[in-house]
Amino acid sequence: MVLMGMTVVACSRVELAYENADWVGAWRIGDYLDLHEEQKDRLRDGLSVYQAFHRQNRLPVINHFLDDVDQLLGKSNPDRATVNQLFIEGEAIIRSNVSDVTPLATALLRELNHEQIDTLAATLEEGRNTYVERLTQGREQRVIDRSEAWLGTVTNDQQDTLTQCVAEMPDVTEEWQDWRRQTERTLVAMLRDNAPQAQVEDFVQGWMLEDAARSPVLQDYRQTSRELWRRCTHTLISGLSADQRQHARQRLARYRGDLETVAAK
Repeated sequence: MVLMGMTVVACSRVELAYENADWVGAWRIGDYLDLHEEQKDRLRDGLSVYQAFHRQNRLPVINHFLDDVDQLLGKSNPDRATVNQLFIEGEAIIRSNVSDVTPLATALLRELNHEQIDTLAATLEEGRNTYVERLTQGREQRVIDRSEAWLGTVTNDQQDTLTQCVAEMPDVTEEWQDWRRQTERTLVAMLRDNAPQAQVEDFVQGWMLEDAARSPVLQDYRQTSRELWRRCTHTLISGLSADQRQHARQRLARYRGDLETVAAK
């Protein structure tokens, strides 16, 4: 799960995607938000500035993290504390990257006109419904498929471990839908009322990153999820065969090599 969580981009060549992140990101986000060309240009400029910052300040941390993951995979009997620490470090990396782009994202949201805000509201609703469908259907098989993408074929015992881990997750679907629906409504209302940058930025930051922005039930769920997947990941990695370790390390090496190339430019 650490490996899957830190997949930098869904592309066979990290370097290619990273070097073109400004215009690819502007194109994808532009379609998502129905931006006009001038807005896309400003977004691309903002992403280009962040790309330079990321290369200098975030890539070294990511590369160091991937080195630690590689060392973990090289051990036949990794200790639980090391796995836990990697989860903590991985979450910190994700948080720092999300925090970095929150001001740019907020400024972009505040530029949306009424029609674009309508599109955003509809897109958020569609995304929420799609996520719930994925949450309630085929979760066990998706986890197995993603694990096999990194490890090769998993054994029956490993499949049982993954299936049991998914089964232990509490069902908070209704609570999550209620929270997400209200969060979307609040954001849309803020944008329609032309709320100040700082207010929207704080709201988006809380939505994306802060446990306290959720209900007590969802806060408990997040903590349970963290603890469960740390334990399950340790169990899974401890039982890997030599071939599975090699498979995972080879795939990881491709990401590390591309990122090191980017960092050296």
